[in-house]
Amino acid sequence: MIKRSLDSTVGPWAAEKLESLARGLDYYTTYLKNQPYWQKVYVDAFAGPGLSMVRSRATDDKPLASTGMGDLFEPSANTEPPDPVEEEVRYLKGSPRVALDLKYPFDRYIFIERDPKRLRELEAMKAEYGDSRNIEIRRGDANQVLLDILGSGFSKRTHRAYIFLDPFGIQVPWSTIEALAASRAIEVMINFPMGMAIRRMMPRSGDVPKGWSISLDTFFGSPDWRSYAYEETSDLAGRRTVKFVDSEARLLDWYRSRLKSTFGFASEAQLITNTRGGRLYYLIWAGPRAEGLKGADYILTMKTRGGPKRRSTTP
Repeated sequence: MIKRSLDSTVGPWAAEKLESLARGLDYYTTYLKNQPYWQKVYVDAFAGPGLSMVRSRATDDKPLASTGMGDLFEPSANTEPPDPVEEEVRYLKGSPRVALDLKYPFDRYIFIERDPKRLRELEAMKAEYGDSRNIEIRRGDANQVLLDILGSGFSKRTHRAYIFLDPFGIQVPWSTIEALAASRAIEVMINFPMGMAIRRMMPRSGDVPKGWSISLDTFFGSPDWRSYAYEETSDLAGRRTVKFVDSEARLLDWYRSRLKSTFGFASEAQLITNTRGGRLYYLIWAGPRAEGLKGADYILTMKTRGGPKRRSTTP
């Protein structure tokens, strides 16, 4: 239904998502830095380009500047003074660069992408980092590549992995989630696309088109999503289907509970909104370690506790 934009621009709210990812990865690699028993792998399943232009108007500057994201931004290549009528151009390090620039890096990086233009940008980024990082770029469907990785000698005895699942829509089926969880060696940070996709596929009437219904069954791994989104009621007009007022909260809690039962632990969810306060998606961590849950809950609830402290931009 919904396809990711093929340009390399992102909304200013992406900074908040990437800040949480950066903190999560830093927590993970710091915790494992003195444990040489496993190869530590980072997988970005929907990598995109290594650098993105932020879509921002002058009115959007304040929310963007308040995120404390100085270490994630790159200066504009345009050295001429900006036209005051034009939008200010900002560039944001994408998730690949966020992972590559960690204080304690992973032993191996795998970036998955299928768009040719973005693949070329990732190849240029790989060349930029040279031999300082072990980078692999895989072209293809993210779900299939993830299964290929699991089947290529990946083992709980020899590996630990952190996987970022950041699709634009519902491109990650529950079968992929189950396969990752079964390894008992993987932690994931997941974009749960409530506003970007799920809400749009669930009309108030409950008359969900067959194709969308099949897609939602596949994404959730069960047709039970209907019972969390809709109820049957009767009134003077007869029996009809209505959407729960709190359907989004019900679906989110159900999805988190399924992650917990599958992985062992699942975090609180961090809501990401646009500059007008519209609900876009939630970030959720899941994994097999209680220590991972402790860090993820702390990171993903920062906004509800007053916001994170500004991160240092110095080395």
